[in-house]
Amino acid sequence: MKSSVGFIGLGMMGTPMAARLQKAGFLLAVHNRTKKKASSLVEEGATWCESPKEVAEKSEIVFSMLSNSEALFECALGSNGVLRGARKGSVHVDMSTVSPAITKELGNRYRDAGCFFLHSPVLGSVPQATDGSLLLFVGGNEGGFLRAEPALKTLGSRIWRFDQPEQASHMKLLCNMFIAGMGTTLAQALVFAEKANVDPIILLDVLNQSALNAPMYQTKGKSMLDRNFAPHFSLNICSKTSILCFRPVRNLMWLFRQPKLRRGYFLKPPMLVFQKRIILRSSRCWSDEQALKWERNSS
Repeated sequence: MKSSVGFIGLGMMGTPMAARLQKAGFLLAVHNRTKKKASSLVEEGATWCESPKEVAEKSEIVFSMLSNSEALFECALGSNGVLRGARKGSVHVDMSTVSPAITKELGNRYRDAGCFFLHSPVLGSVPQATDGSLLLFVGGNEGGFLRAEPALKTLGSRIWRFDQPEQASHMKLLCNMFIAGMGTTLAQALVFAEKANVDPIILLDVLNQSALNAPMYQTKGKSMLDRNFAPHFSLNICSKTSILCFRPVRNLMWLFRQPKLRRGYFLKPPMLVFQKRIILRSSRCWSDEQALKWERNSS
């Protein structure tokens, strides 16, 4: 019989991931702030739990996919948190994009309580969560990893291991820096091409045939040209990700400033450009739909 697993956080990513575990034969217990989002899983046999604590009481391995660091901290260490209900030797695998400082702290707290905390952020989106082809960065104790490995292999097609939870957290943030930079460059290049009367389809084809290419340029480029701006996550999560990328850099005392080009001017890294755009939209209290309309009109 496969392990009993719990899943906390049934958003756009969490729901298809939990569904994969359920279809793979794991006994599933679930919790979400909005109970309605668990209805499809409960109808298929999952057990609804009123709190993360209850999920931990029913599970050998608990997965969580949450919106931010504060939500993870409360989920893990709150009065009705996972650690309150966890048995000795049980495993909590968090897959959220969160602060490395938080995952380091949780690793220490779980170890002191005789449990395992793994941080396994993912690279991929809803399609990959649905078909089990996510890329997983798993940081934490080897014993905990071995217990969770069969379930992790149900969720991802490739696993990279790290000794400490915070190392996996940093790897995810490094990847997000590439995502923001590549996305910003691609969008600007396509607009530039149109304004210069250069067919953007040819631009994508040239990229595809050269060393400059990346799968992201082709998939996102096609979506942009098709005017398909359907969001895969909210503006709030975009903003959170950009801020998370800068905090560790600042803490590690890395400087992003580039050589001075002229008095009072410095090159801005793509993540900073990306963050300023997100803050602009958020400051106007726009919904995702309003922001998408602005994006279409501005391009």
